[in-house]
Amino acid sequence: MKRRGFTLVELLVVLTMIMILVGAMTASVNAARRRARMSKAQQEMKELTNAILAFEQYAPGRTLSGFETGGWKACTEQSIAMVLGGVAGEGGEKVPVLYAASLTGGNMLDPWGKPYEFIIEKTATLGSGDGTAGSGASYKTAAQLPNFFRLQPAERAIPKRN
Repeated sequence: MKRRGFTLVELLVVLTMIMILVGAMTASVNAARRRARMSKAQQEMKELTNAILAFEQYAPGRTLSGFETGGWKACTEQSIAMVLGGVAGEGGEKVPVLYAASLTGGNMLDPWGKPYEFIIEKTATLGSGDGTAGSGASYKTAAQLPNFFRLQPAERAIPKRN
């Protein structure tokens, strides 16, 4: 008599092979998601920094002097209002939207759900070799990812806090 169908052992072997393939695929999808989140975060930090620098260059003679943060500051709607548009410049003109941030609850969140942080600080230019501050000053700006501890060592090649 000929039997039709599969034995229990054959079915279990096939199911085991399918589960192994799904497990391997899940690991690679999670790695791709992690890389995509990191890429998105780096791009958003770069865009924010460029928008702050564009704000400074929008009008001749403008500096970031009134926008110093005094250390690392979370990106909220109020703290980055200058690049979101509508802030009056020194001459009374309105600044256009320089950065179209995606705000959640008034915060600019990274892919992991925490606010980005940025800094604007004054750096003195050196005078005539005697170590004293010169007549001019420049400003530096940077953005950082607050979830830095979640990254793999190879992904930590972004600028560090000073």
